Amino acid sequence: MDRREKLLVTVPALIAAFAIALYMRMYRVFAWGWWLDEFDPYIRYYLAKYTLEHGPGWWWSGAHFTQFWYPFGVDWGKVLLPGTSFYGLFTYFLLSPFGVDLWHAVIAAPAIMNALAVFSMFYLGYRIGEELGIPNGGLRVGLAASLLVAIMPAYIERGYAAWFDDEPISLFLIPLGLALLIDGLRRPWLGAAAGAALGYIAWTWGAHFYIWNLVGLYAVVLPTYYFLKLAFARSERPSKVGKRQPATQPLSLPFNTRNFFVSYALFYVVYAAFVATIPRYGVSSLLSAFNILPTFGLFVALATWLLDSRLGVTRTTQMLRRYVWLLLGAAALGIVLLLVAIATGQIGGKFLATLLPVGRSAIVASVAEHSTTQFIQVLIRYGPILPFIVVSVPHLFTTGGLMALTYLVTGGYAAATMVRLLVLLAPVAAVTAAVGIVKLVNNRRLGYLALLASVISLIILTNSSFGIASQPTQIVTSAVGAVSDDFLDALMWLKTRLPAYEPVASWWDYGYWISIIGNKTSLADNSTINATQIGMIGLGMMAPPQIGTKIFADNFHTKYILAIMPYAVYPINLQQYGTVPVLVHEYPPGGDFLKSYWMTRIALENVAAARAILGAPAGVSADDFIYTRVMSYPGPPPANYAYFTIGQSYYPVPISLNRTLYTMLFSKVRLFPIYGNDSQYLPWIFEGVDTGVGFTSFRSLKLVGGNVYLPVDLTQKLQGIATYVMQGWTQGGVDVVVDPLTGKTERIPYITVVPQNLRPVYVSKPYGWVVIYQVSS
Repeated sequence: MDRREKLLVTVPALIAAFAIALYMRMYRVFAWGWWLDEFDPYIRYYLAKYTLEHGPGWWWSGAHFTQFWYPFGVDWGKVLLPGTSFYGLFTYFLLSPFGVDLWHAVIAAPAIMNALAVFSMFYLGYRIGEELGIPNGGLRVGLAASLLVAIMPAYIERGYAAWFDDEPISLFLIPLGLALLIDGLRRPWLGAAAGAALGYIAWTWGAHFYIWNLVGLYAVVLPTYYFLKLAFARSERPSKVGKRQPATQPLSLPFNTRNFFVSYALFYVVYAAFVATIPRYGVSSLLSAFNILPTFGLFVALATWLLDSRLGVTRTTQMLRRYVWLLLGAAALGIVLLLVAIATGQIGGKFLATLLPVGRSAIVASVAEHSTTQFIQVLIRYGPILPFIVVSVPHLFTTGGLMALTYLVTGGYAAATMVRLLVLLAPVAAVTAAVGIVKLVNNRRLGYLALLASVISLIILTNSSFGIASQPTQIVTSAVGAVSDDFLDALMWLKTRLPAYEPVASWWDYGYWISIIGNKTSLADNSTINATQIGMIGLGMMAPPQIGTKIFADNFHTKYILAIMPYAVYPINLQQYGTVPVLVHEYPPGGDFLKSYWMTRIALENVAAARAILGAPAGVSADDFIYTRVMSYPGPPPANYAYFTIGQSYYPVPISLNRTLYTMLFSKVRLFPIYGNDSQYLPWIFEGVDTGVGFTSFRSLKLVGGNVYLPVDLTQKLQGIATYVMQGWTQGGVDVVVDPLTGKTERIPYITVVPQNLRPVYVSKPYGWVVIYQVSS
């Protein structure tokens, strides 16, 4: 196939792949509206807007933002990275002549960049595939990899429109940078281009440390593999004794060692410049444990060139046979240095959690995307192409293939330790699967069968990706996965009914939304930079109301507290009373009641006074205290832990309502704006039913610290009817504020929790899931 024919095949195929990729990535905003997704993209947009207004210099000179992490504030230039915001501005400048504003530009930006990855992946696939030894191998692997990138769930789930964060840019730059490094073995100046492409990831994503060390490891693996292969390859035995043998050909490596060193050195210098010039890292990062392997790779590249130029490959391999123990010693030294870096705290947080999955703080463990990966999560993203990835492994022992193999092994480990890093595996999964597909299709016996399997796999991937692409954005679901305008309604209330920049307390998940959409001042957010402050917020939420409200008023100088807990009215059929409506809390799941486990645990881990304030006995583990004194085990539970069931689902229950958060969530004051006077006839599922005379209870389970009342089977008649008792509850009535503007109140009977020191001022519409209370004296 000549150059013209290749262009006729390649250009239309890549344009089609790009069009498919862009459509699938834009589909979510077409379906659900132009909102940013999740939480982090909002701070990226905020900083892009701030940079547009004040110029980029503040990233280096510093700027104090008092609307976040109140009352201390934060300098975002030292905490976050500017790459995503800069890219958003670049997209805005390109689209603004067409009437596109910054908001819509940053929403579209990730879809555009991530769709462009079909071209960078073609480049990487071409360079790896051309070494396979099959006709047009580079072209075939490149096109297959590009098509996979267009439709892979792992690419789309962190590359669709609205995901204005670090991954969409990185998923484009990683294959580009790695392909440039492979090309650098022929044209060494491309090492500088690779340093720029991968170095920009250092301005974008904290996971750049992995890419940095991956390239350093490749610089070690490439010469080591080929030298060992030559040193320990079996020599041919002579066919006849005494017969003169032809002269032995000098050994050689399949790459130019000078180009290898120059390319890697240029990469090293340019990448280091990107790292050193960003305030979050600075020059000190070049002296940290994260730069040990890249620097070692530089020395290996230099040694490879010097040994080849001075001794030659033949003599070097002879020496290697004799002194192979030096390689083993160097590997052992590397392991020792890694352990020392961990022991001295140079590697911690999320990075330590990746290396050692058991070494996770409560802050890290509380984030769902930091949890250990389950195999089903791997199958969802990569299941249809896993067989092709496995098939590719024996064919990756080439100069370019070793890059992919090194990436596959190390990236696979990282992805197994943390679910968020499954996306980091996406580029190498695409290119190795493409290698496997091309090799199988090229097989004379299995070619047609492999082609059929490939088509089926692509159909499965496309179906899964459309499922991801059609999901609503987080804010449209009020952060609990079910479509609801409750949180948007709450944010609009904050923005229009409270003074600008008024401090509002909440759990850290919602900090960016409160500050950026609600235009208020938050106490903590998803940057989680101050574990002590987050622990103090957790303590305020889980302490008794008279103490918790004092923490928010005195420590944080805030008058308003926001919380969310979805619930639903669920009819149950009881033989004695007929069909009775009850309230099922955390339905759908995802609210602050379930997060109260982490509020308690983080408080106990980071605030010295937390045990005494929460009443946690000395010597009792945090889990045992939480599950026997705070909330029950979220099932199926061990013995002696409280719970109740609906069908096959287990629901934890509050064991004591004498806590600030539970007072806010379970007081029936929150029901009145939604259900009016009918609120008195809606018991929580674990509470009991109204018989007309008073509340009766379900079967009781005796636990230290109070009684918890639970249903055994919702379809059977009540068992063990007794007088309803639970710590912190009342059967009297309270005055409910029905109009926050005028202060009008109304007496409501059968309020299950008296909101001590708290006055409800807002309940969201349409479902009442979000509540805001004002701290009262």
